[in-house]
Amino acid sequence: MCGIAGLLVEPAASTGIERGELLEAALGRMTTALKYRGPDGEGHFRDRGLGQTLYLGHRRLDVFAPGPVGAQPMSDPSGRLTVAFNGAIYNFVELADELGMTGAARRSDTAVLLAAWATWGPACLGRLNGMFAFAMWDAAERTLYLCRDRFGEKPLHFAVGDGAGVRLLFASEVKALFAAQLVRPRVDRAQLAEFLATHNIDHHIGATFFSGIEQLPAGCYLRIGPQDRPGSQLRPLRYFSLTPPVRQRSLDADLVAETRALLDDAVAIRLRSDVAIGGSLSGGLDSSLLTALVAGRPGLAQQYRIFSCQFPHASEPGDETAWADQVIRHLGRTGLERVQPTAAEFAADLETVLFHQEAPFADASICAHFALMRAVRTAGVKVLLSGQGGDEVFAGYGSYYYVLLGALLGSGQPARLRHHAARRARLTGEPLARLLAGAAYHALPAHLQQHLYKRRRDGGYPLSPTGRTLLDAAPARFGGPLPSFCRLPESAWSRFDVYLIDCMARWALPHILRHDDRNSMAFGIESRAPYLDHRLTELLLQVAPVARIGDGYTKLLLREVATGLLPEPVRLRVDKRGFFSPQGDWLRACEGQVRAACGELPAELAELTDGRRLATLVDRFYRDRPGSPANGMEAIIWSAFVTSLFLGRVLPRFEHAGI
Repeated sequence: MCGIAGLLVEPAASTGIERGELLEAALGRMTTALKYRGPDGEGHFRDRGLGQTLYLGHRRLDVFAPGPVGAQPMSDPSGRLTVAFNGAIYNFVELADELGMTGAARRSDTAVLLAAWATWGPACLGRLNGMFAFAMWDAAERTLYLCRDRFGEKPLHFAVGDGAGVRLLFASEVKALFAAQLVRPRVDRAQLAEFLATHNIDHHIGATFFSGIEQLPAGCYLRIGPQDRPGSQLRPLRYFSLTPPVRQRSLDADLVAETRALLDDAVAIRLRSDVAIGGSLSGGLDSSLLTALVAGRPGLAQQYRIFSCQFPHASEPGDETAWADQVIRHLGRTGLERVQPTAAEFAADLETVLFHQEAPFADASICAHFALMRAVRTAGVKVLLSGQGGDEVFAGYGSYYYVLLGALLGSGQPARLRHHAARRARLTGEPLARLLAGAAYHALPAHLQQHLYKRRRDGGYPLSPTGRTLLDAAPARFGGPLPSFCRLPESAWSRFDVYLIDCMARWALPHILRHDDRNSMAFGIESRAPYLDHRLTELLLQVAPVARIGDGYTKLLLREVATGLLPEPVRLRVDKRGFFSPQGDWLRACEGQVRAACGELPAELAELTDGRRLATLVDRFYRDRPGSPANGMEAIIWSAFVTSLFLGRVLPRFEHAGI
């Protein structure tokens, strides 16, 4: 888990001492901008042989093979291959055995990656079980490969150069690209308008919040060789794709056992570390089950420190302290490390969180998570297991239940629709009429869904006519093509899986992974997500939707896996909550800051905002009591507040991040 950066330079610009010194200085600023991602070391590499030249930089976080064995950039014994690697290859032990590696090198997942690439080339990507973004340089071919893990856990951004010989800049974070002073930070106005109206970010595959900056899509790699003309479009090559099932498996004892075994192994290989390791616990099903699986492993339970973010005094419902405590008592553990962020910490941290996130974000839970990561690092823990991805992979969101009901309605199964809707109503107390309305919505043709979605969306943030025009030009939420990592057309997949995969690829997982990566790396922490083991996803997509979600429950299969491991109230709880924070309390405590930020909007935001309407909403929010109808304005106030801070106070710092 580290930070990488680099510059690929055309042959004509590769000569000249003065030019080389300027590029070296640019690379130094790039790696300096990433120093918090890799506080344990820094390394630079330059290859100025015939053909295009590579300047490659690395900031290191020691997790495997601390010391010189794992220093980067790292070259293979032949000197042909050099890599700068960010992430972790969890199955490096098995790969080292397969490759016949001996000695100290087999302790380093980076050295194993080099040996795997030397043996199999880009085909080795399909053999890796891990999260990664890396740059691999083949000196013999004068070719650069940029590679990213299957689900995009690790970031990798790139941009074309300055027109004076730099073909490509790439880095783990966009601020490192700006630190090179070869590209300027320009916010993409269309993306900004969409964020204000929908709170979505990272939902256009390959795009970013900045014009001229791209991110490598998950499950892809780029190959840039000397034969590729400068300025030609870079086309990612896909090495990972999902395949629809030949037949759908049902929920039975064999499926539960197979899922449990895979999850056990996903946890086991993610516990490999040469440094202190811990986990986060909210009290929800995902984090509770991971905690239980670790607690059952001999010799590790007491070394594994458990952290929980809690808000026992919040005026808003959502705190999960009682659930987390119940899990800890059931497992016979003591010493739960409680983190209780305050409104004062929120106010002090917000601009720093925005600096690390590199974009405005949807709610204050990101700030609570940032405080949790700070506490983890203060405790001396460098590796943290988290439940990220559990909702996306195992179908944990309430919206998934509406999609299931809609699929049953659309396929003409009224009896099963009534059964699953009635069970959900009894368990959750949700009105049956609302469940059936949700089913009807998700049974509609895509163009009608999009029409209703647009009407609901347009009732939110007070956009100006310019903002409205940009928003109306955005790609449709419904009816677009399947994400590119789906093999075969939409007709080959169930309607339920089309929605689930779309959430994984665009509408949920990408921004969750951004938040987790940036917050953890802000403190030099390697955050690992066992639920995103690709073997689990591939298995679950072979399973019938009603075996994964149904009978009133989300995560039906995962609840079966958790039988006997968790207290029954936790295993069967249906009050789904995200990572909670008392956002309303915090906004009210920061009234002066909010009014100042919303009252004097930066030019980019003012152009897209109806300022008078926004001022009216701010007044209503602070005039009315919490829980009143004006409380529905909270999301709008939040969007304006954080976007104003980001554009006005945080973004100008990016060009100086490497100084």
